[in-house]
Amino acid sequence: MYVILDPARPHIVLDTSETLEGIATALAARPEPGLAVCVNRDGLTGNLDAREQSELDARLHALRRVAG
Repeated sequence: MYVILDPARPHIVLDTSETLEGIATALAARPEPGLAVCVNRDGLTGNLDAREQSELDARLHALRRVAG
């Protein structure tokens, strides 16, 4: 599961999704700058790996390009 967090308040999950596509859509719709995306596996939250980060960046870029 992927989660969106505010680094200033990392104990509060702002949004979740099972997929990077879903988390990219949710992140693109949020107006707050500087939000973080982490992966939560077995109750442990950690950073995205390089492949996940690259995929998220590409999806966000495509969504923002379409939104204009």
